[in-house]
Amino acid sequence: MLAKSSSFSALHEENAELRARLDEANEMLGAIRGGEVDALVVQSADGPKVYALQGQDAENNRFRGEMLAQVSDAVIAADSEERVIYLNLAAERLYGFDASEALGRPLSEIYQSRWPQLEDRAVAKTILDKCGEWRGECIHILRDGREMNVEAGAAVLRDTTGLSAGTLSVVRDVTGRKRHEDEVLVSEVRYRRLFEAARDGILILDPATGKIIDANPVVTQMLGCPDTRLVGKTLFEVGLLTDDGVGHDMVAELKRANQIRFENLPFESPSGRHHDVEFVANLYSENDRPVIQCNIRDITERRRSEEHVKLLMAEVNHRAKNMLAVVQAVAYQTAKFGDPATLADRLSGRIGALAAGQDLLVKSQWQGVEVADLITAQLAHFKDLMGARVLADGPPALLTAEAAQGIGMALHELATNAAKYGALSNSEGRVRIVWQIIDDPKPTFSISWLEEGGPRAEASGRRGFGQIVMGRMAEAAVQGVARITYGAGGLAWTLTAPLDDALATAKVGP
Repeated sequence: MLAKSSSFSALHEENAELRARLDEANEMLGAIRGGEVDALVVQSADGPKVYALQGQDAENNRFRGEMLAQVSDAVIAADSEERVIYLNLAAERLYGFDASEALGRPLSEIYQSRWPQLEDRAVAKTILDKCGEWRGECIHILRDGREMNVEAGAAVLRDTTGLSAGTLSVVRDVTGRKRHEDEVLVSEVRYRRLFEAARDGILILDPATGKIIDANPVVTQMLGCPDTRLVGKTLFEVGLLTDDGVGHDMVAELKRANQIRFENLPFESPSGRHHDVEFVANLYSENDRPVIQCNIRDITERRRSEEHVKLLMAEVNHRAKNMLAVVQAVAYQTAKFGDPATLADRLSGRIGALAAGQDLLVKSQWQGVEVADLITAQLAHFKDLMGARVLADGPPALLTAEAAQGIGMALHELATNAAKYGALSNSEGRVRIVWQIIDDPKPTFSISWLEEGGPRAEASGRRGFGQIVMGRMAEAAVQGVARITYGAGGLAWTLTAPLDDALATAKVGP
């Protein structure tokens, strides 16, 4: 209990002493402001120093003090031991200290400094000692932990003898400016990356002159020259516009509408290659300065694709009409020559054969059909017999669309006939489908259907539609000759045609 009482008494005495000193300091400051003090003696490590507060020096000091008090930047003076001996109102606000609270404190208690580079602190001190002043940027860490970017200038304070008595620092908070600069830098870096990585060509023009001031890699590649050779030239000079007057008209139109577009601008690169380009120009402000951004997209391949699609659509339309005509003819001939009782089945089979060939042509984009694929499609209902009783053999051969249609229909009729009356109507018969390419004396393509082990084949007394398909229709499709023979083991059919009329690509076999 006694120890507590003694501690409380000592604390009370210490507080009383501090309060007395504070009152004394306030009284002294009041006297200085009122002009009642002629001079001030400051005790330092080097001994007492006298600062005049009256007379001409005093007037100058007072005038300077009034000016420092009014400036918007923080002003802090420290003695040679880095203790605060002055700070203005802006400094009080900036660092959160009243003058009465800050005076006499070490600067390190007002703020801590953090420098961009470890050696910057030593460099700043060296410059200050050597030149008497320093200016630069660093970070001040306040007592609440906040960090503040500052722009600071420091000057050496000298006493009446010319010796260094401390420093006077002028500090400006540039945190907001630095944040804005960082944001602008990030934005510029992001924009530059987009500019460099864009898949479109981009040109930046000066509206006043119509000349290029920047170009991205895509447009330099498109124009066939580096950006250093593009900068300072007009769109006409780099070949994007056919008339320099068009460039002037474009700038005038941009000033009125802020955007202009050319959907299909013909352009020839320095290498002589023709390009179709889509050209879009926009007028906008960049840092309060008007600029024109031109986006140039090479649409040559797109235009080529569009033309190809148009061609394909026209081809599809043409072939669709042809197919409808063929279907109509098949339906008419089937009805004319066939038994009405089996009309539906026979017509369905023949239209199915047409559809199978059509599927193959669509898959190949009407480039042709391989013979082996055509056989597999037309004999799909005999897939269990393929390789055993139905044997196909021949070199790679790509039939034209017309040849695939004619031969496909013939194969369907041959397979139907073999299943009903020929080699595939029993359990022993076989069919061999053989095709070849002969280069002597003239390039020729031939395909044969050969039946073995079936019932004897005999010519029918009446000529049905199936025979027309295997004969005249197949011949017309390849400008060739069809021959049908009848033997003891079944039917034999051979179609021979000029190679160029039968195949889309001529491949001469061994």
